[in-house]
Amino acid sequence: MATMENLISLATVDEEIREIESSRGDLPSRIKKLESEKEQINNEIEKLTVKLTELSSKETELSRSKQDCDSNLAKYKDQLYLVKNNKEYDALNTEIDTVKTQLNEISITLSDIIGNKKQIEEDIKLNQSTIDNNSEKLDKYSSQLKNLMSDNEKEYKNLTLQKEKLIGTIDESILSKYNVMLNAKGFGAAAIVGDACGACYTTLPTQLITEIKQKNEYKYCPSCAILLYFEE
Repeated sequence: MATMENLISLATVDEEIREIESSRGDLPSRIKKLESEKEQINNEIEKLTVKLTELSSKETELSRSKQDCDSNLAKYKDQLYLVKNNKEYDALNTEIDTVKTQLNEISITLSDIIGNKKQIEEDIKLNQSTIDNNSEKLDKYSSQLKNLMSDNEKEYKNLTLQKEKLIGTIDESILSKYNVMLNAKGFGAAAIVGDACGACYTTLPTQLITEIKQKNEYKYCPSCAILLYFEE
């Protein structure tokens, strides 16, 4: 059964690919995690930068308003010396009190904005420091991974090409079941070991073992449901 032989070959190729990938340890997952964290922090920095720009714009606007109020206050105080009656004096004092209230509100708001800007700048600096540290680790891990891959890169590419060719020769329904197990267990099919399943080591019925050895049809482990084959 040619397709059965191809499936066995696929299982063998996948095992060799897994061994090469295992030799890389957790470097790929570390790199992926660092890249993800770096992207998230960059997004956070962008948000903080936008907020900082908005606060700076508001600070500039309030500073101008404060200057106008200071100018008006000075003008009203100068006019106090020119009033001719109590009515004008009271009116000017009312204007002065209004301007002083506005100045107080502006000063409080400006103080809050300056405090918020300082906190945001510190957050940006801290985030940037984290990115710099992540970048250093990424360079280190990427270099280590590159060195590991250079040792077996050619073999890995050849195995990948073999896998692509074998996949095209196997029935989609069988391949689907194979891939389910491959994703769940790290291997899509298992050879029988003695009289047991090579995946879960459950003892198999004698008749099932005989049928597996004949390679006439696909057989699955009654316990873990993995595709079984006999390795010569």
